Amino acid sequence: MRTRMNRWLAGVIIAVATVAVIAACGGEDPTPTPRPEPTPTPTAEAMMAEDPTPTPEAMMAEDPTPTPVPADSGSTAPAPAPTATPVPQPTATPTPPPGFDAAEYFSGKTVRIVANSSPGGGTDTQGRVMSAFMSKYIPGNPRVVFTNQPNKPLEYIYSATEAPKDGTYISWNSTPQLNFGFSDSTLNIKRSTFQALGSTIDPTRAWMLYDPVGNLGASAAESCLWDYSGQSSTGGGAHGEFILADELSDIAEGNPTMLATVYASEQLDVPFTYLGFTTVDTNAVRLMWARGDINSTVRSSLWYRFPVENPDWIPSGLMRAMAGMGPGQLRANAQTEPHCGDVRDHLNDDQTFIFNSLIGPTNYASKALWLPPGTPDHIADALSSAFEEALTTDAELIQKYAGVAGEEPGWIGRAELTAATKENEDLFEGSQAVVDEQAARLLPKYFSQYVGG
Repeated sequence: MRTRMNRWLAGVIIAVATVAVIAACGGEDPTPTPRPEPTPTPTAEAMMAEDPTPTPEAMMAEDPTPTPVPADSGSTAPAPAPTATPVPQPTATPTPPPGFDAAEYFSGKTVRIVANSSPGGGTDTQGRVMSAFMSKYIPGNPRVVFTNQPNKPLEYIYSATEAPKDGTYISWNSTPQLNFGFSDSTLNIKRSTFQALGSTIDPTRAWMLYDPVGNLGASAAESCLWDYSGQSSTGGGAHGEFILADELSDIAEGNPTMLATVYASEQLDVPFTYLGFTTVDTNAVRLMWARGDINSTVRSSLWYRFPVENPDWIPSGLMRAMAGMGPGQLRANAQTEPHCGDVRDHLNDDQTFIFNSLIGPTNYASKALWLPPGTPDHIADALSSAFEEALTTDAELIQKYAGVAGEEPGWIGRAELTAATKENEDLFEGSQAVVDEQAARLLPKYFSQYVGG
């Protein structure tokens, strides 16, 4: 797996270098509620000023309840091969500095694990299950509490600039958000400056369609995304097109993962609409499915969670995986093999290169733990070792985690995640011209009501 990752990295580096040369030469179902109207995208400055959710400072000031124990193509460069999550390697036992006693250090402290998502979603539920076990694994058995700060940019900035650098504040994120390190609105603070602890989930994403027949028509029961290429409508159903949504902050930032979905939809020429809302986590998606706002979402762990959370959805045909969306290859869940193949099998080489430039570098890890920049290594080592022991040896935790995630945790350790972060950050920077070009083209074309144009 590591060799496969290296081949992918090499492929992207060669592809990016080729682009540089060309450039130089000029070349859950709730009670239905009224359908919301999309709201305008706030500017980065307004987003930081308005504080639509409790600020991290207020969140840190509160004393949270302890976590309960849970019962157009632009490149001719060759296309790099997709990659999955980094492969964990054996690591040496961390050696703390002389005199450091981790148990004495953490004893009596409160460790906060903060999810940058709303309560009830996949990142939240997996984090709460994990957090409920951590007090007995962190040396000194400190109190461990779990909280939420769903404004992702605010949480990122707070963690980077104001959070305590003593091991008592841990960010728990669905993706690494490498793009924040290249944005003025998040102060261009690189993710590689944070202390990586580890990650737990395969980040490969699936395009999932809710109620295929009801929303797109009878043909959708057996079709894949590319079967609608060149059509202005799916030919039936309540919607007659694919309807997706993403968060307004992601639209404003030109989030590369979102852009990859838009790009693939455009290049396949399928009928689709993309909406923006303030919050588009798993709970929000389920709500929007139930009331008919959208019918599709592109996510990683949800495909594996359906057999646990909604065991009748896939067998009954209420949910269908319309495409694997990278960066790795979509695997079978507990009920079935993926209904459809990988979207890149239906793109040409130039299109695949652009798609991989958008989806690859920012999606190398999922459900990851980070300490603020400047946290001492020996504290990070102690915490990483605690999470690794819990998530790889505690049978009860592994079972409960799999019960909400749909798959057992696949722990990627501190050293591996740190190295992968730097490698993918470099790749992201190298492919930034592709990301910027596609953002400049796709945002005004498909999101003019949010970004202008």
